[in-house]
Amino acid sequence: MNLIFCLVSLLGAFLLFQVQPVISKFILPWFGGSPGVWTTCMLFFQVLLFGGYGYAHFLASKRPRTQALVHGFTLLLAALCLPIEPDAALQPSGNEEPVARILWLLLRTVGLPYLVLAATSPLLQVWFSHQFPNRSPWRLYSLSNIGSLAALLTYPVLIETRWTDQEQTRIWSWTFVLFALLMGVCAWSNRVRPEVITPEGDAHPLAATHEGQPTWRRRALWLLMPAFASVMLLATTNHLCQNVAVIPFLWIAPLSLYLVSFIICFDHPRWYLRTAWAAATLVLILLTSAIYNVDEISVAFVTELVVLLGAMFGICMVCHGELARLKPGTRHLTSYYLHMSAGGAVGGLTVSLVAPLIFNTFFEWPLSLVLGFVMVSWVILRALNLRGVVRVAWIITCLALCGVLVHWEMNYGERLVRHRDFYGLLSVAEHEDEESHEIVRSFISGTIRHGRQDMREGHRRDQLSYYAPEAGSGIALRHAMAQPDARVGVVGMGAGCVAAYGEKGQTFRFYELNPAAEKLALKWFTFVSDLQARGGKYEIALGDARLTLKHEPPQNYDLLMLDAFSGDSVPMHLLTIEAFRMYLTHLKPNGVIVANVTNRAVNLAPVLGRIADELGLHHVRIAHIPTEDVYLYPTDYVLISSDEAFIRAQKASEPPWAVRIENPPLWTDHHHNLFDILITREE
Repeated sequence: MNLIFCLVSLLGAFLLFQVQPVISKFILPWFGGSPGVWTTCMLFFQVLLFGGYGYAHFLASKRPRTQALVHGFTLLLAALCLPIEPDAALQPSGNEEPVARILWLLLRTVGLPYLVLAATSPLLQVWFSHQFPNRSPWRLYSLSNIGSLAALLTYPVLIETRWTDQEQTRIWSWTFVLFALLMGVCAWSNRVRPEVITPEGDAHPLAATHEGQPTWRRRALWLLMPAFASVMLLATTNHLCQNVAVIPFLWIAPLSLYLVSFIICFDHPRWYLRTAWAAATLVLILLTSAIYNVDEISVAFVTELVVLLGAMFGICMVCHGELARLKPGTRHLTSYYLHMSAGGAVGGLTVSLVAPLIFNTFFEWPLSLVLGFVMVSWVILRALNLRGVVRVAWIITCLALCGVLVHWEMNYGERLVRHRDFYGLLSVAEHEDEESHEIVRSFISGTIRHGRQDMREGHRRDQLSYYAPEAGSGIALRHAMAQPDARVGVVGMGAGCVAAYGEKGQTFRFYELNPAAEKLALKWFTFVSDLQARGGKYEIALGDARLTLKHEPPQNYDLLMLDAFSGDSVPMHLLTIEAFRMYLTHLKPNGVIVANVTNRAVNLAPVLGRIADELGLHHVRIAHIPTEDVYLYPTDYVLISSDEAFIRAQKASEPPWAVRIENPPLWTDHHHNLFDILITREE
């Protein structure tokens, strides 16, 4: 039974955390590949984890036989919900409120199985303490964290690369059946055991740090410490997904470090050295702030990632280390877990629902760094037991550094308008050059400028940012504009910059996921209104481009431009072979697809080249590195067409940051990952 308890603890935790990336990635394309999908999924999982711990807390108060019968019936009901593959009928049509839709979909698909898995760890530890009264159950908690970490680490490098989304859900479902059988054995073995509570102060190194009835202050810390760690985790993940890509790897890296902090802190008290961890965390917080706020500091993506995740890990270590110091005896074990899970749920609610209502930027991330700095400074003060002048000097120094942090983190720059919603952060900025008197207005997604316009009369058609005539976009647009009645489809509106190329009789149809983007483009930029004044036609289709194009009749585009990015995040479902097959149904026979693959974090061009080869199309990569105009950006585009003469007429080039990929993967709707094409160097 000891072996079975260990095996069930590992397997239950593995399934608990494996289902998160599996189901989140499955539904990601249904909601436009937005970073908000993962945050909403995390909110669901944290709230349901709290529900599972609440169920365990309630069940643990019943007779052993009642526990066995009730939980056995619950396991059976959960097994009847399998398999967990989401029903295609639950796909949104394109205009529904996404948060409520995602929560309902997850509840329908994985709600009961996840609730059962969430209750596993506290129930097993209670049953273990009944059957083995002289052994500490905390080792099972460490085992469950190891199982959770194994689930996360194996997903991007083994599961995601080996099996399709549908295969992953089926394998998970069959493994859940095995888990349910073993968990049933544990429940049944406990039914005849007398209820013996482990002594409050056993000699095991993981025994309770505090004995007796928990005070309200201790209970408050049980809640607040995991809540803050959860906020730090989700805010950091949001920041990464907004500025790199919405991919399991960037979900899993922060979550894995979050779990590692649990494992270290709860395995043995000797691993959490308060002063050392707190001091290291202070340094990492300052380094992170410097990278993002000091213009003179420029680092490679991998270095930035390491420092950023290091700061998050340090804050989680301090939170969970202090939490582990407050462990109760097993009499209050389920209550302890209930408070911890409530804290995680509070953190999820704060980032997913509260922060978008009170902040018009992703301010919760820098704010978390500042609060983390305050918390870690307090821990150092307590750990060193500083007194007198030394204590005052330390407090003054920390307050001064905190003031510098606040100044840095609030320096978002002036904006004409800001807007934040489920799909990300949009803003508009304006800069006037005192010498040239240029008035340049910029459309910004996250921290990335996705379009610019010179607002001076006579200069509003100037092609700036990514759309210079020499760039791949400009070459493709000028080719299409040779047709007097040209039709151009644009996936991702931005400021509407490409409309500057349009003339009388030509049509530009934009596909835009975020309704706020269209409103900002029409209000603060004149590209669309100027096109209409010249006699061109403007059309807009709100909603995810894949879903919209799927239900539209053939559009007969001369040019289809793929330019949909949230911040610098890549919507992978728009770049699969199934997506390109659908794009071809909307193109004229010699039409051109041009994809903006400008990105210093991932190398997308080889992936698109592989898709073009599979479809028997011609393709060319065109990089343009401007040397003088500060309002033109380095660009990287891939042009794809059946028109061999047009493609061969272009001069291929690669950007200096490109990394050669010998055998690029073939992306499909159910098998794609960015892990293989991450750029690990920068020039």
